[in-house]
Amino acid sequence: MEALFSHHRLIKKISKIRVRKKRRKKGGAMFSEGPMVEFKREFSKRALKTVVAFANTNGGVLYLGIEDDGSVCGLDDPDAVLLAVTNAIRDSVKPNPSMIAECEKVEFEGKTVVGVRVERGVDRPYYLADKGMRPEGVYVREGAASYMACEAEIATMLKASRRESFDSGRSLRQNLTFEGTRAYFEREGLEFGGAQMRSLRMVDQDGQFTNLAWLLSDQCDAVVKLADFFGVNRTTFKDRLEVTGSVLVQFDQALKFLAKHLHYKTKFVDMRRVDYEDFPPDAVREALINAIIHRDYEIVAPTLVSVLEDRIEFTSHGGPPVQLSLSEFEWDVSVPRNPLLAEVFYRVRLIEAYGTGIKRIFEAYEGSRVSPEFNMSKHLVRARLPNRNYDGDDAFWRRGSDPVITVSRGGAAGADELRDQERLVFAMLEEFGPMRRADLQERFEFSQATLLRILGRLKDKGLVRAEGNTRRRVYRVAVEGSSAPG
Repeated sequence: MEALFSHHRLIKKISKIRVRKKRRKKGGAMFSEGPMVEFKREFSKRALKTVVAFANTNGGVLYLGIEDDGSVCGLDDPDAVLLAVTNAIRDSVKPNPSMIAECEKVEFEGKTVVGVRVERGVDRPYYLADKGMRPEGVYVREGAASYMACEAEIATMLKASRRESFDSGRSLRQNLTFEGTRAYFEREGLEFGGAQMRSLRMVDQDGQFTNLAWLLSDQCDAVVKLADFFGVNRTTFKDRLEVTGSVLVQFDQALKFLAKHLHYKTKFVDMRRVDYEDFPPDAVREALINAIIHRDYEIVAPTLVSVLEDRIEFTSHGGPPVQLSLSEFEWDVSVPRNPLLAEVFYRVRLIEAYGTGIKRIFEAYEGSRVSPEFNMSKHLVRARLPNRNYDGDDAFWRRGSDPVITVSRGGAAGADELRDQERLVFAMLEEFGPMRRADLQERFEFSQATLLRILGRLKDKGLVRAEGNTRRRVYRVAVEGSSAPG
């Protein structure tokens, strides 16, 4: 059988691999390394890191018996290397990558090398068995090098490969109580007992609590942070609140906080008093519900609700569900991130129908001179409800009543969109700590030029600083307790 990695078949079969064939010179190299090609003189454990990185990123080919500069040195015993590589991949990489990795002897310039072709895996993250599923064991490809993945990258891969929703999975915490949820159900005239818990799928087939049970438990430590600020910038607090426990209790307490801090203006029309609320109550309620039920609870970061003079902002982690791309996202599409949690909110009559929340928010603003706005990245969603009575100078809130959704993507951006992008980048650094430019670029799908411009603006404002050399430079929040630009 013709070798899988014969020279001409390799170029044809693996067309995505950017192998640049160079003009042959005496002693010169044929190929160069790149995002999907790497050379090793011999087999070692470092080679396994490359296999893991290829499987976790976009696939690639690893050649054993080729120097880093692309010159072919060959292998003394290619059969032994072939066997050692095959066994090492099977025994030292998890989950089993045998379905996505192929090894074959290849002839180059009269010398024998071993080629290891690795496809992008479906069970990511792949990791070194002796290191485990942590940054020391999980590698990704960036340029022509393999790097340890950060925890956020690992969480993203887990989420993308999962075949079930988070709320249906088994909870790591089994010592749970439900007094808050029971009281909420009773207040709504609904029963809450063992039968209801099984019906809601708070218990799995083995009698163990699911993540939905954790979300409804008194022990749920997912946080909603609310703050009321003076003016239009998040600099000085009027009041703030942090809530944990059952997400139903979180919703109840958060809604009471908002009701306490929302205002209205009064006018007299034909000797009759008319009150004009700053924010439509239905829009506030729906935005809060969306932030809770569509949040990515695997990310240990709070849902943030900021009340400012000109707007309310709801920021939650988790972009559009993995089944939808950003460009495919439509507000009449319902792919709930936590479908079992959405069912609970439906059962207690907090939502009327699936997929109507955003539509109801826009409907609540019909006839207003301002409109809600949703800013999205792959990992963050921010809903902004403008104050209908705000009479400041900011023209941003005078753009008419047409529904607008701004998707944070690369390319040219206007001044208003750049301010939104600044807030999203700052929020990511504030919640996850120092990050490399490449990590930020992957999460927000910005072009390099756009991201550097955003980071430059944040540095100029004294909110973000850069540390380290060019290759390993990281960006972090400059001052503890800073607030994102308003």
